[in-house]
Amino acid sequence: MVIVGLRKFLDRPGSCRARPVRGRSKLVGWVMMVELVVACLATAEPAIRLREVSAAWGVEFQHHHGGSGRYYMVETMVGGVVVFDYDGDGDPDLFFVDGGSLPGYEGEPARSRLWRNDGPARFVEVTREAGVVSPDYGCGAVAGDVDADGDLDLYITAFGRNRLLINRGDGTFTDRSSAAGVDDGRWSMPASFADHDRDGDLDLYVVNYVQVHLDHHRTCGDAALGITDYCNPELFEPLTDRYYRNRGDGSFEDATAAAGLSAPPAAGLGVVSADLDGDGWIDLYVGNDLAPNFFFRNRGDGTFEDMSLLSGTAYSDRGRPEASMGIDAGDYDGDGDLDLVVANFDLETNALYRNTAQGLFLDGRFSAGLAQPSLQQLGFGILFADLDQDGWLDLLVANGHIAENAARLRQGSGYEQPNQLFKNRSAGRFQLLSDSGFDAGEPRVSRALASGDLDGDGDLDIVVVNSNQRATIFENITATSGGWLRVKLRSARGEPFAVGARVELSLQSPPAGSPSRLVREVRAGSSFLSHSEMTLHFGLGELGADQRLGSLRVAWPSGKVQRIEGLPAGRRVVLVERQDRSAALVGTQG
Repeated sequence: MVIVGLRKFLDRPGSCRARPVRGRSKLVGWVMMVELVVACLATAEPAIRLREVSAAWGVEFQHHHGGSGRYYMVETMVGGVVVFDYDGDGDPDLFFVDGGSLPGYEGEPARSRLWRNDGPARFVEVTREAGVVSPDYGCGAVAGDVDADGDLDLYITAFGRNRLLINRGDGTFTDRSSAAGVDDGRWSMPASFADHDRDGDLDLYVVNYVQVHLDHHRTCGDAALGITDYCNPELFEPLTDRYYRNRGDGSFEDATAAAGLSAPPAAGLGVVSADLDGDGWIDLYVGNDLAPNFFFRNRGDGTFEDMSLLSGTAYSDRGRPEASMGIDAGDYDGDGDLDLVVANFDLETNALYRNTAQGLFLDGRFSAGLAQPSLQQLGFGILFADLDQDGWLDLLVANGHIAENAARLRQGSGYEQPNQLFKNRSAGRFQLLSDSGFDAGEPRVSRALASGDLDGDGDLDIVVVNSNQRATIFENITATSGGWLRVKLRSARGEPFAVGARVELSLQSPPAGSPSRLVREVRAGSSFLSHSEMTLHFGLGELGADQRLGSLRVAWPSGKVQRIEGLPAGRRVVLVERQDRSAALVGTQG
């Protein structure tokens, strides 16, 4: 009976059956059929396909790290990108953060640049027209409406003075860094916006790295091999992070100590603001280089509690601190709470912390299939995204070493490394795809990684910044029959973009193999030095366009929870917070 069932499975239309099994002995036939079923299950899902389109879409950004062979540490760690709708016309634009000039550099001057999205597959550079000012030496950036006037501002971190560029609402920006009180002059890396205290405006967390003085430069390397290279960060003094509370007028006060965030100095490289314990208040998770990561639980009274050790996210599965770079949060296993993924150094493996509820996490890197494929890679940008729209969050990792001589220092390593795309095969098991197109045919030194629907076709496209190389944009050309839903939120008071809102879509009749509920959060800042589009994307599996969905639950930053029923698939919708318990549907577009 079992053999008959296996034969029917292999003989079905579209089967991946590779060779005949009839005419064999029963034992041989049984073994061959089992092998075929296993192989079939591993390849039955449609492949995820990406296509590099940077030049075709008009975006040719060359990153400059400003190095001259003297190995200043800052030059190998930077390169950020923001995917955001700066002009409010409904499609995401692109802002790239360039580096700068270091002693001895004689190349083309670095310049951060802004591209406006002018409709499907066409971008136009508008940097000068928009009045975008480049920082002294740019690192990363994040977008958020800090003055709550309805348009997105930019905060740029730097090796030097950070900058806050206020969007005037007419397509131009003005620099208010000093007046706003957020122009920290230390080496800042990522930053995130969120309304941590629920007072209606965005607060800011800035992660700082190490103290480096260009006039007291030191180099390291391997004397036996005659190699000069960058020094280990442990040779430099680590810096403390800063938490800025928004005063409500677009200016900020340093509330690090008052909020209970005066953690020990650590070389920080990653941050994400997300509700990790499901209590409705936005927590903070910070990735530190060769030091324990921070997990700060929001108490709901304007202060945070350090839960780093108790949460299970401070160290690796072996109890060691790792060289954490990029971070993202997402419900990869479909159980309704947010998990954490962290990009790490080579020979460490990337980390996956599975949320078991109430903010307690278990290390799932091995059980999820992420450890071994990442062992030889050095990850920076890392991102959850449902690229094939089956309802499960896939995972992308932007790889690239920090040592130009990596291949000489260790066999099997390399400075330029292929990026990786892991397909989520449901319930939290990932499979590395070798032919997705994400590596664009050649390895690079990749850093920032962000997503957004850049061409307006309903699926997610990908942007990567490569250190001292051209940035790459990947169009999602995955052939899927699944539906999708894109949700944009508008808060009723204060900051209008609903940063921190959690949306849960419950499907009445989920397609076979798809999760029954999908959880997404509006987020400002994640991955590595990056910011992804804030419109929420839901892949719907086999649900086609115009099919009615189940219940959509919105937990707004204000604490209000509202529902809307029967939204159609294959649509872009705008939901506005109302006074009653239902969210207002104010717009829908195919």
